[in-house]
Amino acid sequence: MLTAAVLYQRGVDHGNAGRHAAARRALDEAADRSRDPDLSAQIAGTLAYLDSETGDSEHGIDLCNAALATPGISAHTRAILTSQLGLIAMRRGDTDAAIDWLGAAISALESDPRRLGRASLNRGDVYLQRGEVTKAEADFDVAALAFLGGNEPVEYAKARHNQGYAALLAGDIIGALRLMDEARPVLASLSPVALAICDQDRAEVLSAAGMTTEAAALLASVARIYGSRRLRQAQAEAELLLARILVLEDPRAATTVARTAARRFRSRGSESWALRAEAVAVSAAVAEGRHGVAIAREAAETADALEARTLVGDALPLRLQIARIALRGGNIAAALDSLRSARVSARAPIATRLLDREIRAEVAVAKRRPADALRQVRTGLDEFGEWIATFGSLDLRSTIVVHGRQLVAIGIRSALATGRPDTVFEWSERTRSLASRSVPLRPPSTLDAAADLAELRQLRALDPASSSADGQREGLLRDRIRRRQWSDKGSGSVARLASLTEVQEELDSSGAVLLAYLWTGDTLSALVVGPKDARIVDIGTWAPIGALLDGMPADLDMAAAALTPAMHAVVLGTLDDRLSRLSSALLAPVSPFLGDGRIVITPPAALSGVPWSMLPALAGRPLTIPLSASRWLEQRESHSALGAPGFAAGPRVERAEEEVRAAAHSWRMTDELTRDVLIGDRATTSGVSALAERVDVLHVSAHGRHSADNPLFSGIELADGRLYGYDIDQLSQVPSLVILSACELGRSSVRWGQEALGMSPAWLNAGARCVIAAPASVSDSVARDVLTATHALLAAGSAPADALASAASGLGVASAFQCYGAGW
Repeated sequence: MLTAAVLYQRGVDHGNAGRHAAARRALDEAADRSRDPDLSAQIAGTLAYLDSETGDSEHGIDLCNAALATPGISAHTRAILTSQLGLIAMRRGDTDAAIDWLGAAISALESDPRRLGRASLNRGDVYLQRGEVTKAEADFDVAALAFLGGNEPVEYAKARHNQGYAALLAGDIIGALRLMDEARPVLASLSPVALAICDQDRAEVLSAAGMTTEAAALLASVARIYGSRRLRQAQAEAELLLARILVLEDPRAATTVARTAARRFRSRGSESWALRAEAVAVSAAVAEGRHGVAIAREAAETADALEARTLVGDALPLRLQIARIALRGGNIAAALDSLRSARVSARAPIATRLLDREIRAEVAVAKRRPADALRQVRTGLDEFGEWIATFGSLDLRSTIVVHGRQLVAIGIRSALATGRPDTVFEWSERTRSLASRSVPLRPPSTLDAAADLAELRQLRALDPASSSADGQREGLLRDRIRRRQWSDKGSGSVARLASLTEVQEELDSSGAVLLAYLWTGDTLSALVVGPKDARIVDIGTWAPIGALLDGMPADLDMAAAALTPAMHAVVLGTLDDRLSRLSSALLAPVSPFLGDGRIVITPPAALSGVPWSMLPALAGRPLTIPLSASRWLEQRESHSALGAPGFAAGPRVERAEEEVRAAAHSWRMTDELTRDVLIGDRATTSGVSALAERVDVLHVSAHGRHSADNPLFSGIELADGRLYGYDIDQLSQVPSLVILSACELGRSSVRWGQEALGMSPAWLNAGARCVIAAPASVSDSVARDVLTATHALLAAGSAPADALASAASGLGVASAFQCYGAGW
């Protein structure tokens, strides 16, 4: 028969792993068998915590107090019970009582490392609730050392996980990922509840990284797991996080979820947590457009109550929203009063600092002071850009920008309101590709990353129906590859913005004009910059242009398909009509100012699917699409004559071998299979990677697929599998010019309406000066003819954009291939 002490420890272990039902059974049995007052009191303290977690915190407190009243129990047992009271108070949101109880316990538990570690871990969580990250980190450090010294691997993993959460709140997403990933294998294996806790915090990291859709789906799953086990506090906390994520994406749903969470908290007596949920509900209502006396009163009362409980970090965003409510009611003076009472320090979370700048900019707009609005936006985006620059992952940088999208929209509108081309140019550049303004820092190639990519290729080569385990393994590999790259640190540097004068000088020397489009979400404008002048042009409302773009990919794909002559004629007629209408919408207003030479186009991500080279108004015009005018100028400065070329032909592409042989012949390469012409089984991922590292011009003719859910898993189909966007970061160096004769690889996925990501940006981020690719399917015969003719001109010394335009014009075809980056 098991002793009471053994059963008690078993119950504690079950409880720590989140197996609450098993914990209660073991503890109830231990209580029946215990004859030791100290042990019985400790059992009662652990049962009290279980009662609190499953909804009866008052009964839990009563149990602890009754145990403390037991005659003859030791000081050590009293300290343990005091610690339990602190834990229950923390879960109720009573942070003042929690810190008092836990502080008393910590001072009495120095001789018991395991108990000291748990009390320190819990007090650190309390400090996190109050936004006191530095104090939390100190407690987590104490806990980690105590657990490490006491050989407590599970508890040590919890401490490391909590250190990661503290890093997240301090804005260090990379550090948070590293620490949470270190702890996850230990914690996730304990129980479904322990896995849910890991996933809940992981969802918060995803949200901070801008991946709100993934985070919301994960939190909805986590809340269901907690709910099925009647863990109402945990369920409500997950719902609170979900509501915060939904505020900008779906404010009405956010309000509903937040109110539900508040009711759950109050049913447990967790008023502080309920107030946090109410604060989110108010913010969601404001995001939905509500204003007026009632919502202002609710916001003020909730902020006051939060501050009374020292939850200043939760109250501050609400104070800012009060200013927004007043502003929407037309009361600028009240808005300014609210802003004066809401002091945001440089140490506040980046989201709070950006919100502060947004609202101050909105006040300036209301006062018709666009210069003041731009000053606020400039400061906010500068801080934001410096933060983004700390991340090395292009994938991560392109999603984090979601946090700055409101400022971007205000900046563009305010710049347009000035009517000054120089100001509009500055803001076109400031808001253009926020992710790409960070100075690229190539991550180191690692054997682990290469091994995971190789295994993923092998799995992708299998029959998808062969094994569900293969699908699960593929998902795990994708997640690991992505998260490993996320851990890469950035340069910390933000590229300098070029001035309008500098760009005009370069336009003059290259015989070009700049056409920069600015999208506000509901309108589109353009800035046309020539060598000597610049002008702002109103393009019009966005809706009709968006409608034309919605059907473009399908029309382009159908036009490239093998169809009967009659069907092909119908499809081409539909496509030509769509292209003509899109050309008129985008280019007719600016055509008088474009001249007839080269064009540099900087479109917002909303226009990333436009096949510019196929628009009738641009027929035969050399054009290039850089990430920004500043980046184009930088790439132009590093221009040099093209060096040695290399070619590869992937499998199952009609005329691919013919295409690369003809292209190689243009460079006077022999027809035999040299080391720089890879065909058949030689066109492997490793072979093409090695080729990319030693040539200056890389041409790959292969099937390509764009992955919309994660664009860096887009890839080129080669003899042994897919060469992914993530493989590019494994290269020690990249070619100056990359030509992707592969369907779809010029496509980019739009992230949050501002950033576009795909294979072309990935090559440019890695250091390529120019990428020739198509944003849609292209027939094999058109690809062969256009790109073979392009190579003949490249070999003769033409710049990529000039060569591509001349090749298509000479053949009389409207090709979807276009230049990204610096085309000359």
